[in-house]
Amino acid sequence: MKMHSVSSLSLKVTRLLLGLLGTFLVGATLVNAEPYIVVSGDLRGEIKPCGCAEEGDMGGLQRRGTALSNWRSEHPDVMYLDLGNNFPKPSAQGKLKLDLIQQALKLLKPVAILPGPYEWNYGQATWDTFLPYLLSNAIDLPWSQVISQEIGGERWEIWGYVTPSLLYQNENDPPNLVPVSDSLIQQWQSQSQPGTKRLLLFRGTSVEADRFLQSGWFDRILVGSTNDDELNQVTTFTTETQLLQMIPTKGQGLYHGFSSSDQLEVRWLRPDTADWESLTPLFTNYDQEVKQLFLSGLKRMQKLQQETQFVGATVCTTCHTQAHQSWKSSRHSNALATLTRVGKDFDPECLQCHVVGFQQKGFLSSQLTPQLANVQCENCHGSAQEHIKNPLNHPPLEARQSCVNCHVGSHSPSFNLSTYWPKIQHK
Repeated sequence: MKMHSVSSLSLKVTRLLLGLLGTFLVGATLVNAEPYIVVSGDLRGEIKPCGCAEEGDMGGLQRRGTALSNWRSEHPDVMYLDLGNNFPKPSAQGKLKLDLIQQALKLLKPVAILPGPYEWNYGQATWDTFLPYLLSNAIDLPWSQVISQEIGGERWEIWGYVTPSLLYQNENDPPNLVPVSDSLIQQWQSQSQPGTKRLLLFRGTSVEADRFLQSGWFDRILVGSTNDDELNQVTTFTTETQLLQMIPTKGQGLYHGFSSSDQLEVRWLRPDTADWESLTPLFTNYDQEVKQLFLSGLKRMQKLQQETQFVGATVCTTCHTQAHQSWKSSRHSNALATLTRVGKDFDPECLQCHVVGFQQKGFLSSQLTPQLANVQCENCHGSAQEHIKNPLNHPPLEARQSCVNCHVGSHSPSFNLSTYWPKIQHK
C-alpha cells in the first residue's frame, strides 16, 4: 500500500511539473511572439462605401473592424496604427461623421493615430482626448510626442511627423509644427530609449522623408496617402533613396504583416469582408441623426433659395472653366477652412472675409449654404445673378478694387498687390 501511494504521488507530481512546464513554454511563446502590424488611415469621411458602383465598393469602418478582429484572433500581439486624415470635410453632416469616426476608433483601439490635415480642419478641440493622437514635431500641444509599447517581447517607439506645409500657420504667430531638421532628429534621439525599435508615421514631402531615411534611425516608415483618386490607388511613396509604403486612400485598404517583413501586404476591404457587428449601433444612430438634420433644414433652405442674390462658383464654371480652375488652385478656395482650424467659423467679424455675401443675404452657414463657402468669384466680381441673365449689359466688377476690403491692416500685414495679384490672376 505504501509503494502504491508513493507511485501515485510521484505521478501526480510529474503531471504537475509537466503542466507547469507546458504553461511556461506557452507563456514564453506568447511573450516572444513577433508583433503583427496593421495600418489604416486616410478615411477622409468615407465611413462606409455607398455601393453605387461595384468598382468603388471597398472600404468602410465596419469592414475594417472585421479584418482587425480576425487578425487579433490569429495573432497574440497586434500593433494597430492609424495615419489619420480620417475626418470628413467640415459640414453639419461632417460633424456627425466626425463623432462616429472617433467613437469607432475607440472600439478599434489603435496604438497611435497621426492627425492629418483633415483633423486639423476641425481644430484640436474636436480631437477626442481618450484617443492616442501622436505629434512628435509639435510645439506646446497637449498630444503625445512618442508612444512606447511592449509588444511580443520587443520594445517599440512610435513617432509621428506632419509637415507644416500641409497646415495653415499664420506667419505672425508662433508655429504649431516645426519642419524636419538635424536638430529635430537629435532631439528625438535624446528622448529615445536604447534597445528599442522605432517606427515613424509620416505625412510630408519626399525631401522630408529622405531626411528621416538618411538618419538611419527608423526601422520602418509608413506614409499617409497623397492620392485623391480612390479608383486609381497609389500605394507607394517615391523618394530619392527608397520606395516607401503609402496607405490606400479613402480607407479602402489596410496594410498588414509581421514586423520583420520587408514589405507589408495590402488587404483591400471588398464586399467579401462582412461588417463588424460591434459598430452597428453607431451607424444606426448616425443614420437617424442625418435624417433629422435633413428634415430640420428643409424649410429654411427653401426660403433662402428664394431670397439669395448669389449663385456660387459652381454656376460660373459653365462659361468660365479656366478661371474656375485657377480659383480652385488658390488659397481663396479654402478660405473658410482657415477659420475652422482655429474655431472662428462662427465669428461674424471673421466670416465677412472668408465666405460669399455674409450678412448680405449670402452665406449663412456651412450646412445651409455650402455653395457660398470660401472666397469665390462673387466676392471680387459682385453678384452674378444679373450677369447670368444678360452678360453684356451686366459685366462683372473689376476684381482689383475688392482686394483691400479684406487685405488690410493687421488682417493682412504683408499684402502687396503687385505680388499677390499674380497668384490669383485669371481670364
